[in-house]
Amino acid sequence: MADTKKRVLLVDDDEMVRGFTNTVLCEEYAVMEAEDGIAGWEKARAWKPDLVITDLMMPRMHGYELCKLLKGPEGIPGVKVMVASSKMFAADKALAGEAGADEYIVKPYNIAVLREKVRSLLYGGAPSARPAGPAPDSPASAQRSSAAASCPAPGKPLPVYVRFWGTRGSCPTAGMKTVRYGGNTPCTEIRIGDVPLILDCGTGLRELGCALSAEFAGRPVEGHIFVGHTHWDHIQGFPFFTPLYNPANTFSVYSVRGAHSSLRSLFSDSMALDYFPVPLSSLGGKVKFIELEGVVDLCVAKVSYLHLNHPGVCIGFRIEAQGKVITYLSDHENFGKLGGENELSRRQDAAVADFARGSDLLIREAQYTEKEYLSKKGWGHSTYDDVAAFAVAAEVKRLAIFHHDPEHTDDIMDANVKYCRDLLEKSGAKVLCFAAWDGLRVDL
Repeated sequence: MADTKKRVLLVDDDEMVRGFTNTVLCEEYAVMEAEDGIAGWEKARAWKPDLVITDLMMPRMHGYELCKLLKGPEGIPGVKVMVASSKMFAADKALAGEAGADEYIVKPYNIAVLREKVRSLLYGGAPSARPAGPAPDSPASAQRSSAAASCPAPGKPLPVYVRFWGTRGSCPTAGMKTVRYGGNTPCTEIRIGDVPLILDCGTGLRELGCALSAEFAGRPVEGHIFVGHTHWDHIQGFPFFTPLYNPANTFSVYSVRGAHSSLRSLFSDSMALDYFPVPLSSLGGKVKFIELEGVVDLCVAKVSYLHLNHPGVCIGFRIEAQGKVITYLSDHENFGKLGGENELSRRQDAAVADFARGSDLLIREAQYTEKEYLSKKGWGHSTYDDVAAFAVAAEVKRLAIFHHDPEHTDDIMDANVKYCRDLLEKSGAKVLCFAAWDGLRVDL
């Protein structure tokens, strides 16, 4: 007799979560597991499940894109999709619904609640939460890459330095009260010999562009831009980056796919004529948009990424270059602090610490004091206490406090840096702590 059980596909990069959920559901349903979004998409097309339960923050393909594919024209007719994520932000619940999710449950979840939601989706005729809208981009239309760049001939190690061009979070600030720490939004340059790696495209990118144009003086520039997420403060400087307008220059822009559309579409939309006089298609330079699936090998450096806890799609980067390690974690709220201490949140927080472990330089967002956090919990940002404890746990050598709150004047920042240093001193850790400021150069 044929198996008449409903089919449930579990897509999650956390093996323990998959195993637990499988145990809960396997008596009532036929259950299959997949370790990430791409494996989930492949198994869904082959197995035709009735329900897919997917995480959001996964390598190679995040859950938003998987939702869109499952519900799209090449997806599985009639399939129900439940997002199971530790991300508690209202923005993520809304984005999941827009991507096609029928249900959203926050991990760690109650077993009875999980079973009830699964039964409702499979037998209760629950309506889809997906609003009407355009069909999703075809997965074949996006350029995905973990391929290496052209490698120079081996030789002596190249010099490595970091320069901060924008260190302010949320929105630019100007005026006499922020002169010393600066008011440009996030943009950090990692220079490896003549190769510029750029982290985020905030308003600081404009000044970096002027500096590169003057330095290269007509010589072609080949650069690599890594975008942690596409909130305004992290992309505002992109249209004002003058090297993009020079036909001799080549830039590759890397990030994960957006929750709604491709990486290229996100930047193209931000430069639509309603917002900016020059469309993306009119840039003179060669610009490639590459959606990340794994480690990027640039020969002079290897860049890996990790999903962070911030509303929407947000990632951090670990750059290994010439024997040095730089980790960049902007816009992240500790899982345990937001959702409460439990086994899952401890493992998630430990995974972020492991990602940064042993860094020669940790660039870490610290936007709030503990008092400020009380009214801004759930906004996706960290406190100075969080960051000091994180630097100790990750055993980093240097800590650059970053993404300063717009309300934090130079005098407030002085006090916050002292507070952070005092925390590190009390812990006994040998971590050199400083606040990044616009124009600061750190040689490694």
